[in-house]
Amino acid sequence: MKLRIGILGCANVARKSAIPALKNLSNIELVGIASRDLLKANQWVKEFDINNAYSYDDLIESDEIDAIYVPLPIGLHERWVIKAAENGKHVICEKSISDNFNSVKKIVNACKKNEVVLFENFMCGYHTQHVKVNELISEIGETSVFNGFFGFPPLDKKNFRYDSELGGGSLNDAGAYIVFMARKFFGEPKAVTCSLFLEDGVDIKGSAMLEFNDGKIGLVSFGFNNVYQNNYTIWGSKGLIKVNRAYSIPGNLKPDIDLVKNDGVKESISKVDVSAVNQFELIFTDFCNTIFDKKKVDYDRIINQAKVLEAMRISAKENRKVLISEIK
Repeated sequence: MKLRIGILGCANVARKSAIPALKNLSNIELVGIASRDLLKANQWVKEFDINNAYSYDDLIESDEIDAIYVPLPIGLHERWVIKAAENGKHVICEKSISDNFNSVKKIVNACKKNEVVLFENFMCGYHTQHVKVNELISEIGETSVFNGFFGFPPLDKKNFRYDSELGGGSLNDAGAYIVFMARKFFGEPKAVTCSLFLEDGVDIKGSAMLEFNDGKIGLVSFGFNNVYQNNYTIWGSKGLIKVNRAYSIPGNLKPDIDLVKNDGVKESISKVDVSAVNQFELIFTDFCNTIFDKKKVDYDRIINQAKVLEAMRISAKENRKVLISEIK
């Protein structure tokens, strides 16, 4: 039995990462791809040996497709994910799933109502190196700080990430990864304080402090005008874990982790090797298994992520600390 998947949009992430992963999985059949430009869709059909080219509406309404992968700009997610759900299609959608909390609630409610599986594609959470980090945490004593950076040099100004109407901005894009990872290790934050720097109505960089239980803190920085960074550290009473390639990781790359310890005088750094894995293949496999095995869908993980991002937006706009409990 195979899950029949269609791709809604000819996006770079689909070309670079999603299509190779989908075509490499034995329990998935990549049935079709949609574009606003059918000529482009047909070009991708030939290039990637995909069965059919569709318009957006025809893909969503096709009886030959069980599930849809959505790599569209963030500002288009609500319209098309809800339409997919209303047509009984399971959805795996690129992060962030939307650019505001009310929109995320609408998306989740539509998927619940139509009893379809909804995944937000934080593929980074599936990499086995984070399992290794969990194993190492016991060696660094009481943890207190998660510190994460994700940013890159300026992109082409025509990129949707600079378009506020398409859900652009560094928080929705790069910042969301770090928030996701901080939550993975420290749980749900209680409050956030955030600063965003805007150009033409779009946040091109930002930083935030996330306050967790037991005095734990998350410090995150992100942006579109930085030297490339893609990492996080976890600071404990007896050591420090440094993940040197944390979020965007090619499937053939073996990331390494540094375990840092010192006695106040002498420092030691141990390199921890991690196997290369394709994190896109891992999340697509889980998505597929969730559908076939009729597993309970954890919609709350999408809602909770969206609450933190919304609190960060409010904090930056109103220049104050925002409690997560304010987001309803």
